Amino acid sequence: MMALTHAIISTAGISLILTTNDPIHLALAIAGSQLPDLDTSTSTIGQIIFPISNWIENRYPHRSITHSLIATVAIAILASPLYFYIDWKTWLCLPLGHLISCFSDVFTKQGVQLFWPHPAWCISVSNPNRRLQTGGTGEYWVLAIAAAVLIAAINLSGTGGPTALVGTSLGLRSNAIETYQQSSASNHIYANVTGTFAADSAAADGKYFVIANEGNEFVVINKQGIFKTGTNIIAARLTAEVGKSASSSIQILEFDEEEFAIAPIPDTLIFVTGTLTVDEPDSIKIVTNPKQLEIAKLIGDKITFNYCPLETAIKLLSGQYITGSLEAKIFSPTPDL
Repeated sequence: MMALTHAIISTAGISLILTTNDPIHLALAIAGSQLPDLDTSTSTIGQIIFPISNWIENRYPHRSITHSLIATVAIAILASPLYFYIDWKTWLCLPLGHLISCFSDVFTKQGVQLFWPHPAWCISVSNPNRRLQTGGTGEYWVLAIAAAVLIAAINLSGTGGPTALVGTSLGLRSNAIETYQQSSASNHIYANVTGTFAADSAAADGKYFVIANEGNEFVVINKQGIFKTGTNIIAARLTAEVGKSASSSIQILEFDEEEFAIAPIPDTLIFVTGTLTVDEPDSIKIVTNPKQLEIAKLIGDKITFNYCPLETAIKLLSGQYITGSLEAKIFSPTPDL
């Protein structure tokens, strides 16, 4: 029972503190929440890793060394490769899950030696009758409340967290940029726009996928085309919405008098930016739309792309021998447009 309570409390805390609903983050939180009970062979994790738990149990009192801040620091150090090879949030989930679990035990009858090797026991209240009893009614109430907080935290993280939720309701432009900068590396980001097209003042209201931000503006796309707020769309209200988990990356493509031969990648959305020199500029025909962002421009023997979809670039450069470089921005999986 206590193992489940620790798991729910730690995942709720981490989801709320780190504004995340990433399954990997939550799984690491659960793992961290179980580590304090390695000091007893009767716990869930103690039975799974019996040799280790049995060794600790025979040498240290329950809720001492493994429930201490020293243990949290040790876990943070051991988990440091996650920081260097993945990101800081993933790394922090394991030690933070451990710390939250240890702190929750402060409210039980026994308490914990949080500052081990100092022998003092950290207990929340002086009256033993007000402390939680493992498996008692109080623990069920804590479990229910923690589960409710976890559900709320996961839902909040899907909107970018409490701050983003408030900013969204107010339609703050700065909040939309902040939401994009915080979450675009791990999620699809959408812009909800209320405004008009600069070319003809027609309504531009709708939901757009965000390709990039430039200053306080977004480069966005929907089924009708690619646009830039502040240039193609005059937005009276602009908010950002966090979508499903995804990845975005940048790849540099170099060409040296070679034929353009790049194929699309399944379940990705790719945009290219940069300037190339082409050998047959007269064969390139670019169709523009005054309402949309100019994604391709040909001057002499040089073609410049600006967030041009890869499929469009492939059609324009078919059969061309090119020199130069392109920056490819890759989104995976393909977002909903």
